[in-house]
Amino acid sequence: MINLQDTYNQALKVYLNVVEDIRFGRQLYLVPVEICSGQICRFQDECNDILTMLINVQDKNPYMYAHPVNVAFLSLVIGKWLSLSDSMLKDLVCASLMHDIGKSKIKDSLLNKSEALTLEEAERMKTHPVIGYKILNNINAFNPRVLKGILFHHERMNGTGYPLHVKGDMINIISRIIAIADTYDAITSTKAYSAKKTPLKAIEEIKESNPELLDSYICSLFVSKMSEYFVGREVLLNNEQVGIIITINPDDLSKPVIGIEDKQYNLSEKEELEVIEIH
Repeated sequence: MINLQDTYNQALKVYLNVVEDIRFGRQLYLVPVEICSGQICRFQDECNDILTMLINVQDKNPYMYAHPVNVAFLSLVIGKWLSLSDSMLKDLVCASLMHDIGKSKIKDSLLNKSEALTLEEAERMKTHPVIGYKILNNINAFNPRVLKGILFHHERMNGTGYPLHVKGDMINIISRIIAIADTYDAITSTKAYSAKKTPLKAIEEIKESNPELLDSYICSLFVSKMSEYFVGREVLLNNEQVGIIITINPDDLSKPVIGIEDKQYNLSEKEELEVIEIH
């Protein structure tokens, strides 16, 4: 049986093939996406293994291709934490894997630009959910639940997102989950325009984000479950010492209590120390 890492690598290949088919104007064949989504869902009971794998593969592949795959696996974990049905989980993974496919129609020079985007460039980037939706809808590729998940993944609960500025109950649960997984992976990845931050910083930023933007219940669950996962993980501090996370400080998520040999250090009380890597 195919293992977790092999499934991840296969998902990368499937996504890259779809991107190339779109860019070269070839006929889209999306059955592999459906199959791959089902294969990913086989690991729904291995949430901790998925999270560990995502830490280990971070920045090992180009962001444009790795990001959708990372989001697909992380969305599966969140969906499982929410006790979604098997059919909903498969739709969630499928939408997550394809959520940025509209970027295939945007030039690499814009996608990889390290300087701040001009207003015109930013507006062009914001078209990718609609582009992706239209490409897939035009060939009746997926069911409406998946398509809406792709179209709405940048919408926000208070209507300040894009492309349609929908809000509240109009945003389906697939879009809400993708929004959180997308945010987390973006924060923890190295991109042309920003350096990556640690997973602890990422959950801290998500916790402290405007509750009117992301689904507050899913955010709270995500932060809580991720905090539980990090306990026992090995970390590297900025003084080059290696330790183990003993507890997460709920009021200072990026400053946990660390065990080093037979001593414990509360990083929230040591301003000069911080976690720079989690293993």
